[in-house]
Amino acid sequence: MSMLIIWASPNQDGLTAKCKQAAVDGILEYGMECSEVHLNRLNIGRCQVCGNGFGLCSTQGTCVMDDDFNRLYALMKRSDAIVLVTPVYWHDMAEPMKALLDRVRRCATKAERGMEGKKILLVACAGGTGNGVVECLQSMEIVMKHMHANVRDRLPVTRFSADYMPRAIRSAAWHLCYELTEDRKGQEEDHG
Repeated sequence: MSMLIIWASPNQDGLTAKCKQAAVDGILEYGMECSEVHLNRLNIGRCQVCGNGFGLCSTQGTCVMDDDFNRLYALMKRSDAIVLVTPVYWHDMAEPMKALLDRVRRCATKAERGMEGKKILLVACAGGTGNGVVECLQSMEIVMKHMHANVRDRLPVTRFSADYMPRAIRSAAWHLCYELTEDRKGQEEDHG
C-alpha cells in the first residue's frame, strides 16, 4: 500500500512544509510507503476549457495539455490514499493546488472515476489571521465530493494552533494508514 502527499507552498521552511512533514512522519511511523509531490516544482497549468468546455478529460480521463499533470494524476489514481496540504490564500487553497484539482475534477468524471472512494486527508495552513482556513477546507472538500472521493478528515492550522496541529496531522496520517490496513485485511478475509 502507498500514500501520496501533495503539497503547495513557495516557502519550503514554513508552516505548510512543517505540516506536510508531520504527515510524512505519521505515515513512515506506521511503516507504510510514502511519496511526496511539491506542486511548486511542477509545471501544471490551468485548465484550458477545450472542446466546448470538456475535451478528452470528460471522455477519456486524460488531459491534452503537455505538462506534468497526466503523470501526477496517474500517481494519484495508483495511490491508496492522498494527503493534500496547502497554504491558505484569500480564504482558498494555493494556486498550484487549485490548478491541479480543477484538472483532476475534469478528468475524474463519470466515464473515468479515477478518484472514486479514494481516502483523502485535507490540511489547510493559514499563517496570517487564520480567518480563511475553514473556507479553504470547505472548497477542497467540495472538489473531493464532486469526484466521489472519501474525505476522512479536515485539519485546519493557524498561527494559534501551529504548535499542536502538526501532532494532530501526524496522528491523522498514522490512523489513515491503519484504516487502509484494516480495509485490506477485511477484503482479504472476504476473498479468502
